[in-house]
Amino acid sequence: MFNEKIVDPAELRHWGGKVELYWIYTSGNAGDEFFKALKDDGKFISAKCKKCGRVYFPPRIYCEYDFSETEYQEISGKGYVRAYTIARLDIYEKPLEKPQIYAIIDMEGTDGCIIHLLGEVDEDQVEIGMEVEPVLKDKSERRGDINDILYFKPS
Repeated sequence: MFNEKIVDPAELRHWGGKVELYWIYTSGNAGDEFFKALKDDGKFISAKCKKCGRVYFPPRIYCEYDFSETEYQEISGKGYVRAYTIARLDIYEKPLEKPQIYAIIDMEGTDGCIIHLLGEVDEDQVEIGMEVEPVLKDKSERRGDINDILYFKPS
């Protein structure tokens, strides 16, 4: 039973079965605004606190520091590589045809970042601090999700 109290770690049991999980991610009002602007106009938006001026990316509906309201504003979508890693295996641990580079990208003009793929760059050319810009899917192919951003390329 799930309501048993285990005090002795030796009493822990291994679950040998499969637990099916189902969830729906909701991005909230601010996330919806971000994905709508990305899909419809190919624009990136952030949220600026009306009181302290912090700029949130991804956008938020209120400031996490002073709980003030925020207002949406357009940003360039450009950023700078803070950190990166190179994946040589797929999720099944099979070698990739070409290594994939994932980066944490500090978004220009904001206090936030995004984790995404880098493209149009070889692994030996990637540098911390490198300026990058987004490459989006064609407007007709966009669905209003994070995959509308194909990758970030060097500026």
